[in-house]
Formats: sequence, C-alpha cells, structure tokens
Amino acid sequence: MRGRVTTGIMIAAALALQGCAIAPGMTMTEPAELPEGKVVRVQTLTMDLLNQLEARHKSEVRELAEEFAVRHEEYLIGPGDILQVVVWDHPELTIPAGSFRDAESSGQQVGEDGYLFYPYVGMVKAEGMNIAALRDVLTDRLSKYIQNPQLDVRVVAYRSKRVYVVGEVEDPGILPLNDLPMTIADAISLSGGLTENAYKSGVNVSRNGKVYEIDLKALYDYADSTQNLMLRERDIVNVLDRSQQKVFLMGEIRNPGSVEIINGELTLAAAIGEAGGFNQNTANPSAIYVVRGSDSDEPQIFHLDAGFATGMLLAERFDMQAQDVVFVDTAGISQWNRVITQLLPSLTVVGTVNNVAQ
Repeated sequence: MRGRVTTGIMIAAALALQGCAIAPGMTMTEPAELPEGKVVRVQTLTMDLLNQLEARHKSEVRELAEEFAVRHEEYLIGPGDILQVVVWDHPELTIPAGSFRDAESSGQQVGEDGYLFYPYVGMVKAEGMNIAALRDVLTDRLSKYIQNPQLDVRVVAYRSKRVYVVGEVEDPGILPLNDLPMTIADAISLSGGLTENAYKSGVNVSRNGKVYEIDLKALYDYADSTQNLMLRERDIVNVLDRSQQKVFLMGEIRNPGSVEIINGELTLAAAIGEAGGFNQNTANPSAIYVVRGSDSDEPQIFHLDAGFATGMLLAERFDMQAQDVVFVDTAGISQWNRVITQLLPSLTVVGTVNNVAQ
C-alpha cells in the first residue's frame, strides 16, 4: 500500500510540473508545489550532482558492509531451544533416547522464561549463555552431589532465533538460526531458491526498522561476495517481484507508459530510448524531469536539460530506480498552439454572437 501512495505522490508531482508550464514561455526554474501544499526543490542534473549521487551510493555500500560484516559469534541459548545434557558414568541423570526416540524428543527444553530444569541442579537461567558457560554452571552445581562430574552439553534443536524469507522464493517461511553463520544466499537456497518472477537485483533485508537493498545479481553473476551478507536474528529477507520494477514515462514521449528495469540496470537515456524517444514536434528537451520517491514521502525531482550536446551524456550516467516517473515537458510553441486551440472555440462563439447582434 505504501508503494502505491508514494507512486501517487510522484505522479502528482509530475502533474504539478506540467501545471507550472501551461502558459507560453514559462519554465520550471523554481520549486514545485504538490497538491498537499508541500514544496519540493528541483535539482538540476550536472556532472557535480552525478558525482555526489555516486559518492552517496558508495557510502551506502560501505554502511551495508559494516552492518552485515561477517563476524564469528558463538551461539547463545534462547527460549525454546532443546538441549541434551549427558553426565558420563551417571546414566540415571541422562534421559535415555532409546532406539525409538531421537535426541530432540529426549532433550531438555529451555522455557519461555529462559530457564532450564535439570535434576539436582534445579532451575538455571540458560538464556544468553553459550554452551561452555552452561556446562560450567551445571558442572559446578552437580559437584555438590557427584564427585568430579563430566558433562557434555549440546543444542539438538535450534528454535529461539529465526529469520524470515518472503517474496519470490519457492518456499517462503521461517528459518531457524543455528551455530553456523547464515548468509542471504544460504537463506534463499534453504527456501527453495528464486522463482521465475524474482528480481535478483532487488532483494531487501529489513533489520531493526531499516531496509537495506541487496544486489544478488552481482553475487550470482559476478561472484561479488560483498553482497552475500550475514543474517541475524529477526532479519526479514524480501525477494521482490520483477514485474513491479518499472519506470513510468509521461508527457511528450512517443510511447508513454512503463519501462521495466532489466537486471537492475536502466539509465535515463535508455528509458527514454525504450519509450521511443521524444516527440520531435512537441517535446522540449530542455525540460526533462525525474520524480523519485523517498522514505519521507516527499519526492525528489531532478531536472535534465538535454537541449545541449552533453545533456544525453548526463542522462546516460543517471541510473533509474523502480517507480521513478519521467516527465518530458512541452515545447513553448506547442503550449501556445494548445492554448489557442482551447480558446478558438470560445472566440468563434463570441464572434458569431457579435455578428448576429449587428
């Protein structure tokens, strides 16, 4: 629902741009005002701005690498985990698995409150401990009843920590985290792999209320391991639908409509080309606008002047994003012709009335 609202705001911004150029000779050189009364600054596409956008993207990549850095972390026991505790030479303290019981069904489960019960020891706060720490606590307490107890503790069922995989995978659902690191590629593989409709360049990972964009295409096609990031408890992996990865073109374009982003790569120049280019008779190449949504629901607006030689070179370096709206304004003479076309019927009626009156 949020995506539809954002797209609606962007289209409204595009229409606001169009409304600012109704009269002959007017151009969009000042902030655009949305129907809600919000004012959005228009940024002119220049080489400096493109360099700033690229630097910002590199900064986001570094932030991503730091947030998802591969770190070896010991597994910490949590509520729901099932443990197996073996006290050597004391079978009476070990629940026998038998030939018809597996280790999971014969183990001790950590309660929802994080406590584990064990004979002679009583209740132990196991939540937050690693295996070695729990073994030390059990050994210390059992030593009051058993001389030099030898214990073996292991997790036989990991149930406390989970990640969620949704979207375009064959088997979406919940995956338990264990003592082995789980990467994004691992999670997708364990979920049956990608569907035919999956958008490999658009995988989102939600963590602590923030969404990070992952490019699996770079991982699968170019072995870019920086995109195979480590997952943590409660991460949500969302593989997007490629049919939703579109750019919309409006205004003086030969074929207005949508253009799909293929493999995560589409520049402004390519989008205009895919739509058949400008309408040579009515378009104003100096007034091309890209309206882009943002997390604050206030869209960004970029202005490209393609009326000079290097304009399309800038367009070739400007990467499009899903749900961008491209608007090509009308040339001044076309605006004047349309105004005249709208006025002529009224002028004709007025002239006819005057003639009759005379």
